[in-house]
Amino acid sequence: MRAQSLAQQSAASTPTDALNSQIVQAVQLSNAETASYAASQISTAPDMMISQASGLVAQSAANYFDGVSKLALASQAVLLKKMTEDIAKENLPAAAEDALGALATDLLMAAAAAVAAAAGAIEAESASFAIDKIDQSIARYSATLANRKASQAS
Repeated sequence: MRAQSLAQQSAASTPTDALNSQIVQAVQLSNAETASYAASQISTAPDMMISQASGLVAQSAANYFDGVSKLALASQAVLLKKMTEDIAKENLPAAAEDALGALATDLLMAAAAAVAAAAGAIEAESASFAIDKIDQSIARYSATLANRKASQAS
């Protein structure tokens, strides 16, 4: 392809006696070299969008995870404050509901971690570990509540 381009340029322009033939030849070679790489160096808008898509997805997932994390932490703070007040008032059923609500916010975190891991924003292994720990914590708390209710009913 380069040889063909060089031959076309040589045929198209013949150096005059006023120009140094080596300079003309060097310019023609440079032009042919540049033209041969043109196809691989041109990026159209769709090509650029495709190459940037994965980075944009990961960035969006990271932003989503960050937003949900902040929301979950704020919700937990409110629920833990309310739970502490209910315990101080000896309103244990309401305190248990508040604690369950605080654990439910962990589910939001787990879902956000799963989305972020799927999009490549965070490592999937660390997200899986966090999700497993959250599931175990909720299962233990639910079992404790069930045991407490069963013992109070007896």
